[in-house]
Amino acid sequence: MTLTQLTFDQSWAGRIPPRWRWSRNKELLTESLALSVDGDEELLSVSHLTGITPRSEKTVTMTAAENLEGYRIVEPGDLVINTMWAWMGALGIAKQAGIVSPAYGVYSPRPAAPCEPRFYDYVYRSEPYVMEMTRLSRGIWSSRLRLYPDVFLSMAVPVPPLNEQRAIADYLDRETARIDTLIEEQQRLIEMLRERRQDLIRAAILGSANPFSPPAEAAFTAIGHHFSVTLGKMLDAGKAVRAEDRLLPYIRAGNIQDAGLKLDDVKEMPYSEAEAANLNLLKGDLLVVEGGAVGTNALVREDMPGWSFQKTVNRLRPLGNWSSAWLGYVLRTYRDIGVIDIVCNKSTIPHLTAEKLRAMRIPSVDPQEQVLVAARLDRQTIKIDVLIEETARFIELSRERRSALITAAVTGQFDVGEAA
Repeated sequence: MTLTQLTFDQSWAGRIPPRWRWSRNKELLTESLALSVDGDEELLSVSHLTGITPRSEKTVTMTAAENLEGYRIVEPGDLVINTMWAWMGALGIAKQAGIVSPAYGVYSPRPAAPCEPRFYDYVYRSEPYVMEMTRLSRGIWSSRLRLYPDVFLSMAVPVPPLNEQRAIADYLDRETARIDTLIEEQQRLIEMLRERRQDLIRAAILGSANPFSPPAEAAFTAIGHHFSVTLGKMLDAGKAVRAEDRLLPYIRAGNIQDAGLKLDDVKEMPYSEAEAANLNLLKGDLLVVEGGAVGTNALVREDMPGWSFQKTVNRLRPLGNWSSAWLGYVLRTYRDIGVIDIVCNKSTIPHLTAEKLRAMRIPSVDPQEQVLVAARLDRQTIKIDVLIEETARFIELSRERRSALITAAVTGQFDVGEAA
């Protein structure tokens, strides 16, 4: 393939400046196969969010291998790619020495190659280049795509003059740091708003009472005395559909959030007439997450004919005049202060079963007072929810701007000297 054809294939970059040239990764990098003898080097983590960082600085749920002998050596300036997660952008240029899994790809700059590592860190992690790596990755399933060394090294890459690579890297270091700082400030604001929301709810629901050791005069009652508790239908993906069944949209745990039901991603499954009648959704029902984010709940504010719910969700329906909205606030408070963790035995996979919900004791409050408290909290929390949503949208736009800025800079769409 000629360089002209190579340039034609790299539509991801658009038209690069005439002073730049196209090359292949193999002209800049070579695969490094050096392995650790004893595994004593710093173990590095590869993330699509943070690039290459020490594993000790990250919260990682997967357990590292006990013996790290034979892990791949990484030197500062090396490019490390998680072969199985390249399509997610799990790669980056290492800033320090260390070791990574032997399943990863490690590529070292060739001697005298016109390669500024910081510039190519931005190039390889830019959205269009990650998309190009995804296109060229091999695999049957999207979640199992692999970017093999021969493919990566054959990929085309723009090569600006070395001094321009450094200028672009300097510019992006400054600008992305500003955006990252702004994003961090907005994330802290969201945390403060959430804490404020929790404090408002706890004060209104419990006052100064401690649910772990309530005062002697405090009255508590079991949820099951005032609400029916029904678990949804199990999802039988491989089970044959009966001729009389109807496909119905259903609520699952992922649809339930503190701000209400999130129905932009809804699935269907078959229900018999009896199941549909028993597992229906009416105004005033409270849907509570059974497994996962246990205790998170949302109120059904209008009848939902033709809808049902899945086994990851419990439906609580008032047996009398107790307020579902108020109970929802109680359960969120219990979740936030750790009561539900204790009920679910958090040392195992947490499940808030129907039996546990029925037995759970809550404050015994006059139903009319419940309605007043829930209405007041609705007014107060909706204002906070709007601020959280607006702040989250600002963060999303900032990340989009960051990504677009990197793409434009590494493809020469503007002169960083003029933009500085």
